[in-house]
Amino acid sequence: MGLALVPALTTTAQAETTATAVSVPGTFNSEIGCSGDWAPNCGQAQLTARTDGSGAWSKTINIPAGSHAYKAALNNSWADNYGANAQYYGADIPLNIPAGGKNVTFVYDPVTHWIADDVNHKIVTAGGSFQSEIGCAADWAPNCLASWLKDTDGDGIYTWSTTAIPAGTWAVKAAIGQSWTESYGQGGSPTGADIGFTVPRTGSAVDFTYNSTTHVLNVRTEQPPGPPLDGTLGALYTPTETTFRIWSPDSSQVSVTVGGQSHPLQPADVSGYTGVYQAVVPGNWKNQPYQFRVGNNTVRDPYARMVKPGTTEGIVMDTESITPVGGWAPRPVITKREDAVIYEMNVRSFTIDPSSGVDAAKRGKFAGLTQTGTTHNGVKTGIDHLKELGVTHVQLLPSFDFNSTVPNWGYDPLNYNVPEEQFSQFTAPEDRVREFQTMVNEFHKNGIRVIMDVVYNHTANKDVFQNITGKYYHQTELSGTGNSLDDGNPMVSRMIMDSLRYWVDTYNIDGFRFDLLGVHQYKNVDQWAKYLQSSFPDRTLQIHGEPWSGGVDDPQQAQKVRYGTTPALAGGHVGVFNGAYRDAVKGGTRDRILGYMGGSSSNASAIALGMRGSPLTTKSTSPLPNPWDPAFAYDPEQTINYVSAHDDLNIWDKITYSGVNGGTTGRAGQMNRFAAGMVLTSQGIPFFHEGDEFLHSKVVNGDYEAAKNSYEAGDNVNAVQWGEKTTNNATFRYYKDAITLRKNTPALRLGTWDAVKAQMATSVNGSVVTSAISSRADAPTSHDTVVVYNPTNSPVNVNLPAGTWKKVLDTNGTTDSTSTTADGLAVTVFKKP
Repeated sequence: MGLALVPALTTTAQAETTATAVSVPGTFNSEIGCSGDWAPNCGQAQLTARTDGSGAWSKTINIPAGSHAYKAALNNSWADNYGANAQYYGADIPLNIPAGGKNVTFVYDPVTHWIADDVNHKIVTAGGSFQSEIGCAADWAPNCLASWLKDTDGDGIYTWSTTAIPAGTWAVKAAIGQSWTESYGQGGSPTGADIGFTVPRTGSAVDFTYNSTTHVLNVRTEQPPGPPLDGTLGALYTPTETTFRIWSPDSSQVSVTVGGQSHPLQPADVSGYTGVYQAVVPGNWKNQPYQFRVGNNTVRDPYARMVKPGTTEGIVMDTESITPVGGWAPRPVITKREDAVIYEMNVRSFTIDPSSGVDAAKRGKFAGLTQTGTTHNGVKTGIDHLKELGVTHVQLLPSFDFNSTVPNWGYDPLNYNVPEEQFSQFTAPEDRVREFQTMVNEFHKNGIRVIMDVVYNHTANKDVFQNITGKYYHQTELSGTGNSLDDGNPMVSRMIMDSLRYWVDTYNIDGFRFDLLGVHQYKNVDQWAKYLQSSFPDRTLQIHGEPWSGGVDDPQQAQKVRYGTTPALAGGHVGVFNGAYRDAVKGGTRDRILGYMGGSSSNASAIALGMRGSPLTTKSTSPLPNPWDPAFAYDPEQTINYVSAHDDLNIWDKITYSGVNGGTTGRAGQMNRFAAGMVLTSQGIPFFHEGDEFLHSKVVNGDYEAAKNSYEAGDNVNAVQWGEKTTNNATFRYYKDAITLRKNTPALRLGTWDAVKAQMATSVNGSVVTSAISSRADAPTSHDTVVVYNPTNSPVNVNLPAGTWKKVLDTNGTTDSTSTTADGLAVTVFKKP
């Protein structure tokens, strides 16, 4: 007999009724001794009021096998009853019992009206050192429901909030089934370590959240008053209400739909913003979808923290309560930015090939990047390879939500604040946030910082934002994609700045690489960078980008990021990719013309400038008259030195495309080492692309055209093939040795323009460039390191300063020699012992 057939169940208005009795009428009632099924007044179905201070009702009943259904009824009648998801007059709750029957524990909460059983749900309690303070008979009492976590919406996330825990430091675990037989501690570990938390003052709100998939129990305590909600837009969550805000300068017809109901937005005076509309929607909307409308159009939330893939719907998120598995670890220490060695990688390409040794489910995913212990034929792969190599930073190609399907580099943004779902193992919103956090955290645990490649210069297409307002986009196309964003509009600039802060704050990101930074106004970039550096003064954030636009004429070029405006960005510690030095070393990026690495003597002076970190002729933070002046760096940290990146031919393919013979062990391989050695011994910050260190090639079946622009090529082109590390291990050893030398040689990492000027003497002799460097500011002419670039085919003898010297790097890597010879087509480094 279905409950829906009972005539009395026609009311829809919920009464506030005090429960003097609670029962579980259902299809099993007659089988447990009641006179019939669906009997709200049957004694055998009555729950018992608990005496543990929780106010809850519970009972364990032996239910026979079968497919049953039930509800909760109050006071021996159907007048007040609750069904699935704590709904008044809600749907029947299914209860499937296996053969032989089962003891089922029913628990009812009179506040939320959630009726639960331990077949469909877990009975989760926060057992801890505080329980006696909230009314339990003792601490660490898993059977005290005063600290009961509930999953009223059925999403597998159990929550409990309280203000009853006094000020102090406490510990807790998640107990399942009112006992310690099943319990979870730090990081969701079974019977793991206690989870500590601090309540700042008596009466503070404390929120407990248990994820039944990961078993992670998070505790969020109320923090001292911080910035008001007027600090940002989007969906601003609290447990009692969510504030929805969007910029709509052109239309007052703005609404948001959440929970199946549409709410009109009204103009709001929000400090730091203009044209904002807002609605405050009561209720707990965590993890629920929402949809903005402007005029007659559904539009995405530019500030969304999570989205339903393939839609314009956002997801209300409480990201402040989410932390990585195991909790945040310390960030790797970096003293100054010139100490960085940056390794560019694509989330998919780095591990998608089976030779990566990464678990099949993690290949091409965020988790795959940090799986340790992986090898190929006994050689380290993945993150262990990066540690062996010695890099300090990884730079991830776009990892936010993009439009294209993988394999693709992802330079077509949809949602700037959302991790890309194609790189995720999870679908649940909180799990996806935690997964990205955990990836960053695991890199940190392994001594590596994380830089994000961000694409704020354009979107996937104009449909992304234009139905909100066309003011997001430039009138003049600057990105080469037909949809460049206009950060000249203060609200677009503010959106970018807010997004940058969000990634640092929520995901512990260590810096940003800006695609086509030259599309942006340098004064805005300076503002963003200074805001980040001052907001996170302990982070030593790395910020750099491309100082050019998308190959188009820009009528406002003087206001944009170029070499010439880079000095004005010194205060925010912003650097740029040194394309001038790249071209001097490498030659063209897609042609067969070789630069200095091919033996050219005509550009030796350009090499000498790049070797010194491309310093300004005169120290100043004023923009230069020539926007493309190659002497642009106010500080060595402002030049990113490289010969290979995801764009164009990588260094190995450039060499072979140019017809250089000899293969990996001959002239071609030596030329690769020569170019890499220059990058790693020049002042500034060295950068190279995944696989360069073992001569990865993107040329398949002789197709160099695909290799020149492989942004949407298949895995057979872009994926790192880890067998190449074994084949070209001599090249890998060279990169490793040169990185180790750089780390151990302060003279290669001078930190200021003044240090370069005073402590570095550079000379050009024909095509050979030599620098004598002192690592000591107090003895600037007492040179202790000499670096020689020799692009010729013949060795040269080096006249070293007085004293005892050792040759420590040659064309093959680390050496220990008293020879004063610098081989041809080689970087040679001499040091005083």
